[in-house]
Amino acid sequence: MASRQIVPAVPDPLAACSMTKISPYVSFYEPESASAEAQQTSSSSAASSTTATASTSSSRDPKLVLIASWMDARDMHIAKYVTRYQSLYPASRILLVKFVVKQILSESQGSQAVQPAVAYLRAQIDANYLAASPERPQILLHIFSNGGLASSKHLLQSYRQKTGQAFPLHCAVYDSCPGLWTYRGGYNAVMAGIPKGIRRWILAPFLHILNFYFMLVVKVLRRPYNLLINANFHNNKEEVHQSNRAYIYGQKDNMVDWRHVECHARQAKDKGYNVRTELFPDSPHVAHLRTDETRYMRIVAETWDAATQSGIGG
Repeated sequence: MASRQIVPAVPDPLAACSMTKISPYVSFYEPESASAEAQQTSSSSAASSTTATASTSSSRDPKLVLIASWMDARDMHIAKYVTRYQSLYPASRILLVKFVVKQILSESQGSQAVQPAVAYLRAQIDANYLAASPERPQILLHIFSNGGLASSKHLLQSYRQKTGQAFPLHCAVYDSCPGLWTYRGGYNAVMAGIPKGIRRWILAPFLHILNFYFMLVVKVLRRPYNLLINANFHNNKEEVHQSNRAYIYGQKDNMVDWRHVECHARQAKDKGYNVRTELFPDSPHVAHLRTDETRYMRIVAETWDAATQSGIGG
């Protein structure tokens, strides 16, 4: 009689980062309370040094890092950013919001997916960990691609609907976004989340049909569509209160045109946002950390440092 082979369980990359899942799309991380409290209340006059790979935690660190991941991002890839933030800001809490392809065509599903994140944020405010109207940012929002742009829009909209107030003042990093529709970019973006094999062959015709629909809406009818609506939302001063923002993007991105990102950055600057742009010439889509980790994390750290300085308004 043949012995039954035991297949080892596949480890959960986010659980390995001590992330706690509260829904299929939302997870959070909180440092051990004693360690976090000790580091958050450390003297502001203590010497601190932020580098590309680590920082000495202080009261100037973000209280919350909010990560809005790209469409159908795998946990093993998201975990790389979680661990970088855990190293950079050891006392910071982390909230992750994920985006999946079915949310592209359904605003209601997108809104429903972020509700646990809204509840978590409100709980942090009710507990006086976060301020509803801080004088300086307490939240660092890190947005990846158009998927993260969509989920963060749903999050900020839902927060206002639940509280009657705009989302608290924060700083933001926009990685590989925003991008507007292109046939090639739309096709590649969806295909990137589909494993290689027969499923790609089956789904390819439907993706082409979907792209023809967008071509009709965008090029012929010239109607507002999700990517444009999401991009415009993030430049709405009434809805998005930011001290400053940084755009990180690449010329070799085959999903988001780097010129779309620069156009959005110019529009943001014209609206009064404090803008920084960082072009990675040889970097593909959401791969800038892999291309040059030292530079990437330095940009993140400097973006937050700028948010803590006086004289930067929302």
